[in-house]
Amino acid sequence: MRFFLYFILSYFCLPFNSTIDFISILVYFIILNEDERFSIIFAFFAGLLLDLYYPVSFGLNMLIFLILGQILIFLKKYFVREPLTLIFIFTTFYLLRIFLVYVINGVAFNITTLISTIIFSLPIVYILNKICFSVWMRN
Repeated sequence: MRFFLYFILSYFCLPFNSTIDFISILVYFIILNEDERFSIIFAFFAGLLLDLYYPVSFGLNMLIFLILGQILIFLKKYFVREPLTLIFIFTTFYLLRIFLVYVINGVAFNITTLISTIIFSLPIVYILNKICFSVWMRN
């Protein structure tokens, strides 16, 4: 049931993604909490949705989410899940995504989206933990 919820959330949050990058937060949450195969499939799907909805160059978001997702899957075995670590890893994940998608292509991005996404990432991850797993933080 929660897998269906992930796909529904990713589809319905696309129009609001220019204010807070909810898709990146959702991909980060899924990579941290779900199976590796499903995480990669969802990262590909989320990148495809972003490429279709916000065309920067087709396939770039898919590639970036797949590469960053694979790196995060490898690294999640080695860090402790506490708030400071989660926010640091998400900030690194998100800044790499922003750099690879927008700066390399020469497309301007909104700095308020960057700041608001980083600020609201931890509360959204906690809310998703509560909705999907009935706990505030998963170990």
